[in-house]
Amino acid sequence: MDSLLKEINMLPGVFGCFVYTGNQELAAAKLPPIFKENTIKTMGNLLTRTIKMGAMANLDIEALEFKFDVSLIILKPLEQGSILVMVCEPAVNKSLINMTTSMLTQDIQAAINRGPVQAQAVAQPTPAPPAAAPQQEAPARQEADIDAALAPVLENIKDALAYAIGPIAGQVMLDAIDAWAQEGATSKQTLPILATLLCKEINDKRSEKEFMDQIKPLL
Repeated sequence: MDSLLKEINMLPGVFGCFVYTGNQELAAAKLPPIFKENTIKTMGNLLTRTIKMGAMANLDIEALEFKFDVSLIILKPLEQGSILVMVCEPAVNKSLINMTTSMLTQDIQAAINRGPVQAQAVAQPTPAPPAAAPQQEAPARQEADIDAALAPVLENIKDALAYAIGPIAGQVMLDAIDAWAQEGATSKQTLPILATLLCKEINDKRSEKEFMDQIKPLL
């Protein structure tokens, strides 16, 4: 499932995505740390209810869009009440998203169908080692330090990164944000740290300079 969501995140203009099941369970998510798990589950609950209400009114919904000032949420219904939700930039290429998700839908559904079995197999050994709990708690504390108001800034930085390295910018940005969170408090003041991490991924002096020139007003 993770590899399928990563493929979606690599599309230009896609900030992240997640899959929520009809049993009100979060199957998988690939979103920046500013999206807390409780927030994602709340979104999943509301969106699955929207699909159910449409079914009650005999509406065959193939896709839904929710447009905001700085983002666009695209919802794709799957089987058995499950949904694929993508958080995108408002000007995202919808045709490219539709084409990509159409190719991946069957594989995502298959992963959902076999997901609970794999989740139980992993869940049993994980609590056993005492070190597992601190590893899970540490990212939660780091995520709490990220100001949600930074989301538009991070999207703009990802746009600049896409000019430098192409469609893989989405995944590189997610990995860099994770590393940034591990450095300590994440805020506008520490954005230069994130920029440095991204420059290491660009690994080209000319492209690095162009990237830094584009994001300089954001730092």
